[in-house]
Amino acid sequence: MTDLEDLLKRYEGNRVIRGLIQLVPSGLGSAIDVVLMQTYEKMKKERISKFFDELSKGNVVVDEALLKSHDFLHCYLLTVRLALNTRREEKIRMFARYLKNSVHEPRPSDVDEYEDFLQILDELSYREMRALGLLEEFNVRPKESGSNDLAWTESFWDEFEEKMVSQLAVPRAEISSFMNRIARTGCYEVYTGTYWDYTGGKGKLTPMYERLVGFVRERDTKISSQVIL
Repeated sequence: MTDLEDLLKRYEGNRVIRGLIQLVPSGLGSAIDVVLMQTYEKMKKERISKFFDELSKGNVVVDEALLKSHDFLHCYLLTVRLALNTRREEKIRMFARYLKNSVHEPRPSDVDEYEDFLQILDELSYREMRALGLLEEFNVRPKESGSNDLAWTESFWDEFEEKMVSQLAVPRAEISSFMNRIARTGCYEVYTGTYWDYTGGKGKLTPMYERLVGFVRERDTKISSQVIL
């Protein structure tokens, strides 16, 4: 029995997942044919299995109309290709959840926006995503009346740096440059020098990050052909 047949057997009762699995070799070209149908490279097999394990979680409507949507299949093929090139299991599962969440609200407005957020998710390393997650933990801190964003951020920045050092092993002297690099994705914004007595090196999360997190977060929802991209 081939590895592809193993996957098909695992999801024997789920026509949607089985249909998507069968598209992997024919839809992604010879490179994926080699991985799944010829060489059976262990690393790729494990990654695609994790992707479909995550995709199949929860209440998935068995509806073949989903497999007839050109837009959905376009998004699927782009997403599974990136998942196959991702080392971290956590990111593979994020890709799967993003695809699954893209067909119900809140979701990207159209295929172009889907691709934009998919590119951001791919561009962010797992370590960078963890750094943004650490910063997000402080977003619940209340702001004092009349306090600006920078003053609010400075109230917890030392604690944030401690977590960066202890949990992500980022040298303290490199934290500013590490976070500044993330600004390229639009998920993090560096404070400028317009604040009085500000020496630089701090920033905040953006609405784009909040949307991205909403798209890749686990949800108790269903895939429905009625809301396909």
